[in-house]
Amino acid sequence: DSATRKVTTIGKAYEGLPAEAFGEMLSFTYTARDGAKIPGYITMPPGKPGKNLPMIVMPHGGPELRDVMGYDDWVQFLANRGYAVFQPNFRGSGGYGKAFLEAGYRQWGRRMQDDITDGVKALIADGTADANRICIVGASYGGYAALAGGAFTPELYKCVVSIAGVSDIALMLKEEKFDRGSDSYAYEYWRRWVGDPQTDMEEIKAWSPVNHAAKFAAPVMLVHGREDSTVRVTHSVAMEEALKKAGKSVKFVRVKYEGHSFGPYGDLELLKALDEFLPQHIGN
Repeated sequence: DSATRKVTTIGKAYEGLPAEAFGEMLSFTYTARDGAKIPGYITMPPGKPGKNLPMIVMPHGGPELRDVMGYDDWVQFLANRGYAVFQPNFRGSGGYGKAFLEAGYRQWGRRMQDDITDGVKALIADGTADANRICIVGASYGGYAALAGGAFTPELYKCVVSIAGVSDIALMLKEEKFDRGSDSYAYEYWRRWVGDPQTDMEEIKAWSPVNHAAKFAAPVMLVHGREDSTVRVTHSVAMEEALKKAGKSVKFVRVKYEGHSFGPYGDLELLKALDEFLPQHIGN
């Protein structure tokens, strides 16, 4: 009511979820290695002291999206299981202006990943996170970031979960060109983000996790919908093959009937898999 400046509850979403089971979501801004201020969020597990916690790092998809303050079923599920959940809005995220967005161009695995890494290190330094109990979990671009974390900062994570994640940037471009055409807006968009395969292939290969399977130290779980037409299941198939060939620990959960975004069936399968995988590697 704008006249009286009062808010009245009309109804509730998820009425069956008890409020005491929710984790508190807090804004968290930190300084990246180059001095830039990076915004993000940390959700604290209910009923636990806010120090020395097992932590899930959850980079968002897009990458031209952003996390916002509000209810997220995956985040609250993980917080309820005893984990702090860190959601960094790294450079390349939307919602912070053109310069912040374009600072992510051609920075997959580099500045964008450094922003995630620097947030993790800040939460270790302030005592929130237990450095020996951190896992990185992401979907779509976040799945790429999870694999990049396992490949390029293997000392930081005790487990890696990629959900419908890109493992091979060159393959992504090839599939986009085949699906949309070389003169399409979509193909040009992705060339702007990751580089031109005609001139930048070495760079593209260098930042593709599938080419760095030997560097992984943490166990990996790959989750992918069989019907995904946005990031095809071939990315997880190739990543599984590369990790097995390198003698690394990998589990592959293929979710039937699901595409890139999961419905209730896929979400249930994912959460069951997480509930089994995460405690094995970082407790809860």
